[in-house]
Amino acid sequence: MARYQNILSGRSSRQNPVFQLVPGQSLTAGYFLLQVEPAIRHGLKELEGTNPRHAMTELALMSYLMGMGFDYRTAKCIVESWETDDSLLLQGVLTE
Repeated sequence: MARYQNILSGRSSRQNPVFQLVPGQSLTAGYFLLQVEPAIRHGLKELEGTNPRHAMTELALMSYLMGMGFDYRTAKCIVESWETDDSLLLQGVLTE
C-alpha cells in the first residue's frame, strides 16, 4: 500500500516513464491509478463480503471497461449485469 501511495504522490524511488499523448498531459502510472481508483475501492469492499476470485474478476473487468472509455458507474453497471448471465456462471468465468 505504501508503494501505491508513493506512486500517486510522485515519490517513487524509480523513474516512471512519462508519455504525452495530449500536449501538457503526462500519462504516468499515478495518472492511470487515479483513473481506476473507484474500481479499486469497489474491489476492496467486495473482498469483505465475497470470495477473492469474484472480487478480483469484477475489478479487472471494470478497469478494462474504464480503459475502453466507460466511466466508473457505467462500467460497474455493465459488470454487475454480467453477474446474472447464467452462461458465464456455468462456464466459471464469474463466480457467485
